[in-house]
Parts: sequence; C-alpha cells; structure tokens
Amino acid sequence: MVREPGLKVLNQSKRTRHRQMVTGRAAIGGGLPPKLFLAGFVLLVVAGIFYYRADARKVEEQRGALLAQQRAIEATLGPKLRPLQESIENAALELSRDPFEGGLVDLSEPLEKLWTTPSVYLRLRLEDARSQETMRKAARSALRDAFSACLFRDPKGIPFGEGKPCKESLECEPGELCTEFAVCQRPSTPFNMKLVHRAASVLDESWVAQVREARSDLTLTALERMLESVTRVDVPLAIEVLQRAQFVVVLLDEPASLSEPPERGPEETDADYAQRIPHTARAGIWSFKEEKWLARLRLEARGELREVGATKADFGPESERTRQRQAQGCAFALEFQTSLQKGVAPKDNEGAEPAPAP
Repeated sequence: MVREPGLKVLNQSKRTRHRQMVTGRAAIGGGLPPKLFLAGFVLLVVAGIFYYRADARKVEEQRGALLAQQRAIEATLGPKLRPLQESIENAALELSRDPFEGGLVDLSEPLEKLWTTPSVYLRLRLEDARSQETMRKAARSALRDAFSACLFRDPKGIPFGEGKPCKESLECEPGELCTEFAVCQRPSTPFNMKLVHRAASVLDESWVAQVREARSDLTLTALERMLESVTRVDVPLAIEVLQRAQFVVVLLDEPASLSEPPERGPEETDADYAQRIPHTARAGIWSFKEEKWLARLRLEARGELREVGATKADFGPESERTRQRQAQGCAFALEFQTSLQKGVAPKDNEGAEPAPAP
C-alpha cells in the first residue's frame, strides 16, 4: 500500500472538505453552506430588482401626476398670464432694435401721477434683450434698483426690510410674497418682472423638461413643491399686478465704450458691472391700454459720489461699487425725468414753459 504523503489528519480533513463542497454540506467560514448562501444572494438580487421596478413605477406615477397638474395650470392660468408677459417682452425687444428711434415723448398725464401709477419695471443689458430666451433668463434675477427708486413712489409701500420673516412665499399671508429681504410683503409699484417670470417659469417647456428628466422622487418632490408655491402665490399675484399695471418702464443698458474701463469687482455680475460704469441707456414707457410708446429716449449720464463733511468715510471696495451703481442709476433717473419734462406741455396751457427738473 502506497502511503499518502503528509500528515494523516490533514489529508483526512482535505478529503472531508472536498466531499462537503461537492455535496453542498460544507460551511463557509463556519457559517452558511454554499447552496444556502447562493440562494440568499439570488433572493437579494430578485428583491432588489422588484424594489427598483416598484420605485421606478412610483417615480413615473409621480411624474405623470405632476405633468397633469402643470397642463391644468397652463390651460386655466396661461391664457391670463402669457399675453401680458409677451406684451412686455415685445416692448423690450422693440426697444433693443437697431437703429434706435429715440426722441419720442407723448405723455398726457403729469409726471407726478405717472410715477405713482401701478406699473411694471424691467431693466436689462441691451444684449440680453435681443431674444426672448436671453431676456427671460436675465429677468429671473432682475431687481428694482436706484433708477426705479429715484423715480417711482408707492403711497402704500413700506420699507424693504419690514414684514414677517420668511423662507418661501407659502409661509406668507394671501396676497404677500417672500421678498429678496426674506420678509413677507405685498408687491409694491413698480412691480418687478422677476415676479412675472417666476410665475411663468412653470409654464415654460424648460420646466416641463426638468420634470421629464428627473430620475428620483426627491427631485420630483422639490419640483412639486415649487409648482405648488408658484400656483398658489406667484401666478395669482402676477396676474393681479399685471392687470393693475397701466404701463411698463423698460431700461436697457448699452455696452460702455471706455478707453480704460474700471476694474470689475469679484462679486459683481455682468448686470451689476454694466450698471456701475458710465454708459448710455435706452429708456421707454409702453402703455398697456393704448398699446403704444409714451416715451422712447436715449439717456447719457455720469453719476458722481460727493462726500459731505470734512471727514471722508471708508466704505470698502464692495460698498464703494454699490454706491457708484446707485449714483449712476439715480443720474439716469434724473436725466429721464428732465427729458420727459422737456417734452411734456401742461394740459391747462400748452404754450407754457415746461417745469424745471426737481
């Protein structure tokens, strides 16, 4: 008999493990037998597939319900909002065309009444007003500025920072918005086009594309929350303020032609920088009721900051740039006011001299 090499105990152990592996009675690491381990693994894979399919079905159901809500809003509120929005956009597009036809003033109302009448304000860079797509993208972040603040007066308006603290408009009372200052307030004149474009954003094909491309229920839930907020707050308010508005004031900042343009600040957007440096601008007043231009002018102004007192304050570079934007905006407002007054004849006496600028 041939003697098997190695220790007898080890050889016997090897034969036993081999037999157990073949018969399926071996334990892996002292735990589950291979067949049972394999069955458990297959069960987990099958459960994962069923879970994925169930989750995918849930996402598709949520997506379908969200798109159905959007279509219902488009059908009911779209016809009320779209014509007003497109009227403003068409006015801005017309004002951006070259050659620019300025020098028009056709006002019948006193300027004092004009600046307290409900109205809409839109300010863009000229290049952003060349197409509907770029206009809507820029208008989503457009805010009221020194130009509108130095012209308009809202008798019922309250300071910007006053109101109930908020994070979103759903936390505010009916008729109020959560402003950029994180407080609840009713919209005051001039109404910002940002409100209109946020309200119309859920009607755009780009928003529908976001819903179609969403791959998780978390993304769809966020879009659903946005749709709820816009539908309950922004759309009704946008329709209300646009129906109240009598005209829209459009201001388009033309590219500056400076031999040595000032340095751009790290925090400045393209619009911020364009509004700070000396340049020309196109300004117009479009009447919703009459569907015509009441004024169409080219403005050229240079805002200057003048220190009051013997000691010069040091505000820092960022604050200094903000102050310069404010000075430039108010300079444009004064130039606009002066140009309008020169072209307006008093109703009671057409031959009278126009009133001096304030």
